[in-house]
Amino acid sequence: MHKLSGMDATFLYMETDETPMHISSLMVCEPPQKGENPYEALKAQIAARLHEIPSFHRKLKHTPFYIDHPVWITADIVDLDYHIKHACLPAPGNVEQLRMLIQGLHSVTLDRDRPLWQFYIIEGVEDKSLGIKKGSFAIYTKAHHASLDGGGGISAMDILSDREPVPRPPLPKSKIQLYNETPGFFELLGNAYGRFIQQQADMLASLPALSKALGRLAKVTFADSKGILQSLQPAPKTRFNVRIKKQRAYGAQSLNLYEIINIAKKTETTLNDVVLSICGGALRKYLEKHGELPKNSLIAGVPVSLRELGDTSNNNQVAGMNCAIGTDVEDPVKRLHTVHDHSNRAKKQLSAVRDVFPTDYSFFGAPVVMSSIAQMMNRTDIANYIPSPLNVAISNVPGPRRHVYFAGSKVLCFFPVSIATHGCALNITLQSYVDRLDFGLVACKLAVPDVQDIADDIVNEFESLKKATSHIEDKPRKKTPSKEKKDS
Repeated sequence: MHKLSGMDATFLYMETDETPMHISSLMVCEPPQKGENPYEALKAQIAARLHEIPSFHRKLKHTPFYIDHPVWITADIVDLDYHIKHACLPAPGNVEQLRMLIQGLHSVTLDRDRPLWQFYIIEGVEDKSLGIKKGSFAIYTKAHHASLDGGGGISAMDILSDREPVPRPPLPKSKIQLYNETPGFFELLGNAYGRFIQQQADMLASLPALSKALGRLAKVTFADSKGILQSLQPAPKTRFNVRIKKQRAYGAQSLNLYEIINIAKKTETTLNDVVLSICGGALRKYLEKHGELPKNSLIAGVPVSLRELGDTSNNNQVAGMNCAIGTDVEDPVKRLHTVHDHSNRAKKQLSAVRDVFPTDYSFFGAPVVMSSIAQMMNRTDIANYIPSPLNVAISNVPGPRRHVYFAGSKVLCFFPVSIATHGCALNITLQSYVDRLDFGLVACKLAVPDVQDIADDIVNEFESLKKATSHIEDKPRKKTPSKEKKDS
């Protein structure tokens, strides 16, 4: 029996019809080899390797009376006709039509009585202006955030895809262990009460470490007067900080990964700094166009992975930091350095508490209490009025650095499709793939109907920054000690 952690379960409690909590990806693939049917070929490949991903066999089982978080149990049946769907775009099948289809698919929640994942194989994709040939197809994937985070999703894709055009044979089923236990009423009840007691003991045991972490945080914060002001400054109210509705808008764009890395080297900043800066510039243009640009900078919530190198487990291991993204600075180079300063402060603050960052909690009736809070946010306009710690979510997921293949077809691009929530109606997620940085923007359609404009302005802001830094000579990257983790 595997009980969900508090962090995993929170994504279940936050989910309503208006706020689906699945994370997704959109891949466009070259035409299949030898005229194969991409749906049948990919369905067969997924079916052959399904046993290699235990999370694709798990479904939820609630604790008695909803007193504690649910547990994962092995599903009796995995109905591939539900989990692997087929769609086809009408002619001409361009990227704009594909975006419209994804907006609709992404608005639909997953069935909680089944394993929480789905694939859509979408045929008829063609866009000559983007080099997408006739006969290409797309793969849209869904997986509930309760079952995995971005890093876990990449690990699952590594199993289902190949690094060569010829698919590998599946691993023998004897090498993969699936747990078939189904806990009963009293086992679940006893486990829940044992968990409550253990949580209290763990909390008491962690008090010395927590005290030290808070001391480090105070030291880091008060050592920098600007840092104090930044941490106390609330996010300005914008059209992104509202109660959202079910309909989604989706935008996508791509940049050259190595050009971004080159700018980071020239300016002695990081790739993430450059990304946050150009996103800040794009949001500045967008709000300025609508006559809504606030005086103070927008604040981005930036997820930070706690996953150790090589960890492929299917759960959530993520913390978060808030960072000003320079929407109050017009000059692109000045904005980049401003973002770099804000980002460094936020990293130091997170580093001070990283070791004690809570990823689990348990208290009596947590599912009822947490779900009630989500329903209150869902049925009232409170999100329109309460102060928000952030305006937009911006997340960077490291992806494959070499081409991958599905059923022999090369993947051309790998766009993320993430989550919008009440109070944060816009999510910008980016993922590296080979030499690309693919941006996927998800928004509430009522709050941000023209989200593709923001995606296009990300490209325009990048071009402005590239031009503004073209005169700067390349600088050698400072060596980082091997024991320290490099900032991506």
